[in-house]
Amino acid sequence: MAFMDIDTGTIQRVRDALLQQGRAAPEAGDESADHGELPFRQDLLERFTPFAETMFLVAIVDGHEDPAELDALRGAMHMLTANQLPADALVDVYQRCKHDLAQIGLQQYLERIGSQLAGDRMDRETAFTLAAAVALADEQVHGAELELMSEIAGYFGISSKAAKTLLAEI
Repeated sequence: MAFMDIDTGTIQRVRDALLQQGRAAPEAGDESADHGELPFRQDLLERFTPFAETMFLVAIVDGHEDPAELDALRGAMHMLTANQLPADALVDVYQRCKHDLAQIGLQQYLERIGSQLAGDRMDRETAFTLAAAVALADEQVHGAELELMSEIAGYFGISSKAAKTLLAEI
């Protein structure tokens, strides 16, 4: 896939919304967050996981866990799940992601996520767009992040033209 410009106005707006939500959301282990009233939603966690994994891969591909990227991830979780998952659920997904990535490698991991999202074009495009917003969260898009975005597009069946359109217009 040719060079992709993920620093678009639309992605900046998505990034800003995710950062705002993520910074306002309670972090894992935050005692002030009372999740006792909400039943744990395993079905919701399973639905959210491939989106989170895609975003995590972009956040960690450069070898640096940037706080802004993690805020964007937290914001995405709270927006996509309507605050129905506790912050600890995101930490669990993150730990699994790091473990699975070390075990099976990036290519197989992308293939697995792509197959989970294969049935729904909108899901694939949403995961791709959220990953782009996370890559831009720290206001620096590294070469490894751009390369991974191209790979994600390929594994998710998003053409170069469609990827550029998504990033420009959504």
